[in-house]
Amino acid sequence: MAPTRAPEVVRRLPRVLVGIVLTLPVLVVVGVLVASVVLVRDPVPDVDTVRLPVPAVPVPAAASADCSRLLSGLPGEIPTERGLMPRRVLAVPAPAATVAWGGEDATPPIVLRCGLPQPAELHAGASVLDVEGVEWIAVDDPAPGTSTWVTADRAVYIGLTIPAEMGTGPIEDVSRGVKIALVSRPAG
Repeated sequence: MAPTRAPEVVRRLPRVLVGIVLTLPVLVVVGVLVASVVLVRDPVPDVDTVRLPVPAVPVPAAASADCSRLLSGLPGEIPTERGLMPRRVLAVPAPAATVAWGGEDATPPIVLRCGLPQPAELHAGASVLDVEGVEWIAVDDPAPGTSTWVTADRAVYIGLTIPAEMGTGPIEDVSRGVKIALVSRPAG
C-alpha cells in the first residue's frame, strides 16, 4: 500500500487583499511627492538662517574695548513703524564691528558700524541731532534709499545707516545703548 498523503491545504489570499497590499506602497509614495510639492512650493527665507550680506567699510577702532562693550549691549530687535526688525546674522566674511537688523522684503537693513574714522562732515559749527543725550550728524550716504548718521560726541565714532522711509526713529534705541556703553566727549 502506498502511503497516503495528507490533504493539501491551499491557502489563497482574497484578491482584494492582494490588490491593497500591492497598491498601498504606490499610494504612500505618491502622497509623499504631492505633499512635498504643496508644502515646499515657495519657501520664505528665514531671517534666523539666511545670512545677510553687508559690505565692509574701514573701521580702524573696531577692535576697541568701547566697540566690544557697545556691540554686546545692542538690542536683538529694533522697533519701527513696520514692526520689530530682528537682528540678523551677517554673511561670511562679516565686516568687523558691524551689526544689522531687518533687511527682508526688499527693504535695506538698518546697519550699525562701530569704530569708524572721524567723518569729514564733523567740524566746528556742524549741525547735530540730539537723541536721548547722544549727538548725531548726518553724513553723505552713497547708498540710494538710505541715510547715515554718525555719533559726534562719543569716545569712538558709531555709524548708523537707516532706510530713508524709516526717518530717524531707529536712532532712539541705538542712542540708549550708546549712552550707556560709551563715554561722551566734546563734539568737533
